[in-house]
Amino acid sequence: MTGNIGEWSELYTMFKLLADGKLYAADADTNKIPDIYYDVLKIIRGTEDNKLEYRRNGEVKVVNATTGATICSVPISSFVEQTDKLLHGIKEKKNENTKGAFELPESWNFAQSINCETLKAKSHDKADIVLMVHDIMCGRDDTFGFSIKSQLGSPSTLFNASGSTNFTYKLKGHKLTNDEIATFEGFKKFADKFEFLDLIGTDIEFVATDNKTLEFNLKMVTSEMPLIFAAMVENYYKGKSAMLSELINIIAENGIIHTLDNKVYLRHKVKELLTNIALGMVPAKLWTGDYEATGGYIIVKDDGDVVCYHIYNQNAFRNYMLANTKFDTPSKSKHGFGSIYEENGEQFLKLNVQIRFVK
Repeated sequence: MTGNIGEWSELYTMFKLLADGKLYAADADTNKIPDIYYDVLKIIRGTEDNKLEYRRNGEVKVVNATTGATICSVPISSFVEQTDKLLHGIKEKKNENTKGAFELPESWNFAQSINCETLKAKSHDKADIVLMVHDIMCGRDDTFGFSIKSQLGSPSTLFNASGSTNFTYKLKGHKLTNDEIATFEGFKKFADKFEFLDLIGTDIEFVATDNKTLEFNLKMVTSEMPLIFAAMVENYYKGKSAMLSELINIIAENGIIHTLDNKVYLRHKVKELLTNIALGMVPAKLWTGDYEATGGYIIVKDDGDVVCYHIYNQNAFRNYMLANTKFDTPSKSKHGFGSIYEENGEQFLKLNVQIRFVK
C-alpha cells in the first residue's frame, strides 16, 4: 500500500486515537485545551457491506458491525507502539523530501492485521473518520464524522479549483488594443498585469459566477456572497493580500456592501462560507445545507499531537478557519482563466482561485 502524507495521516489519526483514548479540543490557534476532551469509545470504518467497529475498552476489539462477531483483540500498547512508528515513518519521508506516494510496510502490515483495507475515506466524503465519543460535558455518547487535516506535510487545500470555479469580470474604462493585450499577457505575475491595466486606465467589474451551482451554493450563505467572493478574488490578484482575513478588511472599505458594520458582517459571512466548505459544500454539487463531517475538524499537528474543533464549539472552529486560510493561484491553462477575450464588442477576463490552509 502506498499513500501520500495526508493519506498516511488519516491512518495515523486512527492509531493515535485508539492509543490515547481521548480527543482533545483546540483553541483558535490549535493549542490543546486540557480540560475539554471527548473519550473515544470506538472508531467505525469500512463500507455498508463490510463495516467494522474498533471498540476501545481496556483493549481494542475489532468487531463486525453487522453480526457483532469479534474478529480480533489487540492490546492498547500495540497501538501506542505503532502510532510512534508511523509518525516516525511519515516524518522521515518528509525529511527526505519524498514527493507523492510512498510505502510504510510495517505500519501497513499492522493495519492489515486489524482488518484495515484502505488508508483513507472515499474522496467524495468530507468525513474522513467516524467516531463514537463520550461527551463529558453533557454525559452522553454520540457518533460523529470528522474531516482530518494534517500539518505533517504541505498545507492542504480546502476549496479545490476547477472549471466550475471561474468568475467572469468585464473590463471597463479604456479598451485594450491588440498590442496592449499582448503586453498584459506578457506579464507573469497578476499583480503586474493589474498594475498595467491601472496605468492605462482600465479596471474590472464582476459580471457572473460561471457555474450556476457554485453561485447557488454561495448564495446559501447570503445573496451577496458571489459579489463578496469575487471582490476578494479581484483584490487577491491585484496583489493586496492572499489571507482571507485581510481581504475582508480591504473590501469592507470598498463600498461593495452597505451595513452598519461592514467588517463584522463580512467576517461572519465568510466564516460561515468556510464552515460550509469544510464540512460538506463542494463547488459543482448542489449544497443542501447538510454537513457530511458532522463532528467538525481533526488537526494532526506537526508534532504528532491530534486535536479537534468540534461543531459544538463553533466559535473556535470558525475563528481557526478564517485565521488559517488563504487564496492560491491554480493552473491557468488547466482551468481556462487569466486571458482577456472579447464578446459582442466588450472585453472580459476570467479569474479562478483555490483556498489553501496556511499550515
